[in-house]
Parts: sequence; C-alpha cells; structure tokens
Amino acid sequence: MLPRSPKGGNIDGMSHWSSGRCGIAAILCAWAAWSVTGWAAPQSALPPEAKRAAEDFLYAFSRNDRDAISRLVPKSAANLFGPCPFSRMPSLSKPRADGRVGAVEFEGKGKMSDPGLPGKGIVILRLVEEGGSKNWRIRQIYWYEELPPEADIPERSPTEEDKRQEPALREAAKEFLHYWLASDYQEMERRIFRWWEVDRRPPKWVRMTGVDLKARPTTLNGIRVDFDAKLKLIRVVPRSVSGMIWLVQEDGAWRVRPLTFAFFF
Repeated sequence: MLPRSPKGGNIDGMSHWSSGRCGIAAILCAWAAWSVTGWAAPQSALPPEAKRAAEDFLYAFSRNDRDAISRLVPKSAANLFGPCPFSRMPSLSKPRADGRVGAVEFEGKGKMSDPGLPGKGIVILRLVEEGGSKNWRIRQIYWYEELPPEADIPERSPTEEDKRQEPALREAAKEFLHYWLASDYQEMERRIFRWWEVDRRPPKWVRMTGVDLKARPTTLNGIRVDFDAKLKLIRVVPRSVSGMIWLVQEDGAWRVRPLTFAFFF
C-alpha cells in the first residue's frame, strides 16, 4: 500500500495497497477510514495543546519527517495502544497478501467497546525479516462503513506464493487482537511494524497547506479527532482529504497513537 510518487519515491504510512498499480487518479483520491456515518456524536472540546500536537503530527507526516513523528508517538506500550476498542474477538475474514503487504478484514458489530466506531474494518500487516526469518507484523488497524475503491486493496492474493501466506496473515491478526483484549501490551509491541521508524525520503509531489480538526467523544481514553487536511499535489492540484487521529496524554504532553492513525492519499 505504498504509492509511488510522480518523482519515483514512495510514502510509508499513507496506505494504498501497492506501488506499481496506482496511477495518478488513484493517488489523488482519499477516504476517511475512521468515518462514523450513522452515529451522530456530539463534538467534544479539543484542548489547545492537543490541537497543536495533532497539527504538528499531521504536518510532519505529510513531509515524512520521521524524527518529528517519533517525538510525538507515545513512549509506553500502554499509551501506544490504549484500551482495546473490541469487547470481544471480532470475526476475521478474507486474508490476502501482495508481496510484503497483507490485509485481514474483521467484522466487529456488537463487539465494539466504543459505540462510535463502525462495526467492521481491516488490519494491515507488513512482512518483515527478523533474525533470519520472515514474520507478519501489524502495521495499521482501521474501521469503516464501506471500503471505497480508492483504497486500492485487491479482492484476493494475486500469486500462488501470496496465497500461501494467507493462514499466517490470519493467525498474526488473531494473535494481536487476542493480546489487545488481554491488555498484554508487551506481547502486542512484539507484533507491530514500527512504520514511523522507517526512514523515507520527503515527498516532493505533495504539500499540506492547512487542516481542520473536530474532536469526537469516546468511551476509551484519549481524544479521537476527525480531520480534513488541505493538500497541494504536484505543486498545483488542490485536494482535501479526511482521516482520523487519536491523541493520548503522557508525561503531561499530548501524543499520537500511530497504529490507529489514518491519513490516506
């Protein structure tokens, strides 16, 4: 899910499925993975310090400033993940792989701790090499009402080699959610792909010019914030994209949880 930019670079964390298939039309499309259509929640107050942290994180993300992002990520495992948004294990389905990237869908209707979250979503995984072996690690989890075609996620694994990865993908997602339900943050930390620590070249084809933030109430700790970001693509094309950011206080400062952060273009 790493689109290649018109200059030949790529952007990790801005999740489209593959690099080769995404044409410019797909790159210009965006969607709000954390939208909560059908749940008319009142807006909560957003403290000025939290607003500043969210804006700093989003601007740093748009520039691929990994140092700035890392400074805004929680240090403790408990704050990195937070309370489990599931009240019990969701149903997992449709595992598929495409090279180093994998996905597993989940159905969690009636199994959510936070009533504001949609009942279904997807777990994105990354294949990493560790100690001479390859393992699937959790990269991102997000919820949605309907998955738009702009997400560029294939319906199935494209090759036989990819298909052989499907049982491992399902098991990796299941294990991670099991430990989240058990609040075993140390085991969760062993199973994540820390994308914010992967060095990437700053994108030259996109610039963020502004952002609007709207805090949402949540039964979990921290503050869930919907945002609309204003972008300039290829220097001249204006674009507004939506997403979600989750903030939590740690050591008197507001920080951003990177695994439940959604910003796609």
